[in-house]
Amino acid sequence: MNIHSARPDRSPEAIARRKKATDQARAANIRQGYTYDPLLEEATAAYVAGDISRDEYRARVVRPAQRS
Repeated sequence: MNIHSARPDRSPEAIARRKKATDQARAANIRQGYTYDPLLEEATAAYVAGDISRDEYRARVVRPAQRS
């Protein structure tokens, strides 16, 4: 991905790299008790396809820390 580009690389190679990385992350999460989450899966599919950037993905799936 070009760091100066507004959109992620949509080449077949870049999509394959993102797919492999997300598949490995999902497998690790499943081993730790992950259950299906439609919001996460939708965001992951959009990230893999190159529709959203890594920062946009993070904004969709990471909850801000709760302060007490």
